[in-house]
Amino acid sequence: MQPTAPPPLPKSPRTAMSQRAKLLSALALVPVFCYGALIVLRLCGLVRPFSVPTGAMTPAVSAGDHIMMEGVTYLSRQPHRGDIVVFKTDGVASLPPATIYVKRVAGEPGDHLRISEGKLFINDKRVSLSNAVGEIAYDLPPRIGTLAPQTDVTVPSGCYFVLGDNSTNSFDSRFWGSVPRENIIGRVSFCYWPPNRVGGVK
Repeated sequence: MQPTAPPPLPKSPRTAMSQRAKLLSALALVPVFCYGALIVLRLCGLVRPFSVPTGAMTPAVSAGDHIMMEGVTYLSRQPHRGDIVVFKTDGVASLPPATIYVKRVAGEPGDHLRISEGKLFINDKRVSLSNAVGEIAYDLPPRIGTLAPQTDVTVPSGCYFVLGDNSTNSFDSRFWGSVPRENIIGRVSFCYWPPNRVGGVK
C-alpha cells in the first residue's frame, strides 16, 4: 500500500480573524495617508483652494465656484495650451498687484497668435479650444473704450497668452499682455463647491 498524505489541517479561526484584522487595518490607513499627503502638498503650496468672484471663465469656472488648484503637474511639464491656470498678477502691466487670476492658456512661448472673427489661429493654423459646452469663441467685449486689444502677437519667450472662456466678459491677455511663467502657480483641476458644480474642470 502506498502511504497517503494526511489531510490538511483546518485553519484556526484565530488565524483567519487575524488576517482579516490586518486587511481592515491596512484599509483604514489609506485615508490617513491620503489626508497626510494633502496636508504636505498644501504646506508646500502645491495644492490650494480658491473661490472665484467673477464670471470671466464661465462655463468652465463660474462666479461663486470654489476650486482646487494643483501645482504637481507643472513639476514635470510646462503649461499646455488649453490648461486652466492660476497665476499671480505681480509685475503684469495694467493689473493690480498681489491678486490671483484664473484663465485658460491659448498661446505658448514663441507662438504667433492671432484672433480673427472670434477664431483662434496659432502660427497661421486654426486652433480650436473648447470647454464643457463646446468650442470657445473669442469675441471682444462690447465696450472696451480706448483699450486697443492685442489680437495679433508673438508670445514672448517664457510667457503665456491667456484668455477667458467668457470672452465678451473677460479682461485678459488681449488687453494686458502675456503672463510670465514664474507667475503661474498651478492648474485648476477640481470644483468642490457648490454641490451642483462638483467635479473635474475642463
